[in-house]
Amino acid sequence: MSPHVVIVVLNWNNAPDTLACLDSLQRLDDAERSILVVDNGSTDDSVQRIRERHPNVTLIETGQNLGYAGGNNVGIRHALAQGADYVCILNNDVVVDIGFLKPLVTCLAQEGDVGIACPTIADMSTPERIWALGASMLWRSGAPTRLFDGICISSVADMPAFDVDIAPGTAMLIKTEVFERVGLLDEAFFLYYE
Repeated sequence: MSPHVVIVVLNWNNAPDTLACLDSLQRLDDAERSILVVDNGSTDDSVQRIRERHPNVTLIETGQNLGYAGGNNVGIRHALAQGADYVCILNNDVVVDIGFLKPLVTCLAQEGDVGIACPTIADMSTPERIWALGASMLWRSGAPTRLFDGICISSVADMPAFDVDIAPGTAMLIKTEVFERVGLLDEAFFLYYE
């Protein structure tokens, strides 16, 4: 039996990006996954537009903007209550490749001590270039640096998985045991530094 993945997409007043993201997720080639949209207190017509175009997607309304951490935590709690094996946090301005999820699940299943995996994230304006393939931390300043930023994606196509300091919150797959051991996202960080 395949592991169950819940993909959490956070929306706040941005139906166009969220709808494009959901359209791409509907084409995924993985059977054991469900999609959850958390609407973070939108004041526009996002909820209505998402429900109309994707009626089979679970949509939770928070009623207020809880920030990145708070909004995603609503989705994570729901995923854990549904018995998810993995939670995929995905920014709503991301359009995924049809096979993006499978290698992440394989990586986490094969690497027993790895709790989070992140995919290659392409630059939206130049999709043949990498925006990030993980990130490193400059510990003295606390500044993150995206790895392989601007490099051609084809140059890393056969690269094996490797350790990174940071899995960008743009797109990451997390074993549910991580949340059970260390807790959810720290809501003291409203946005960034997740």
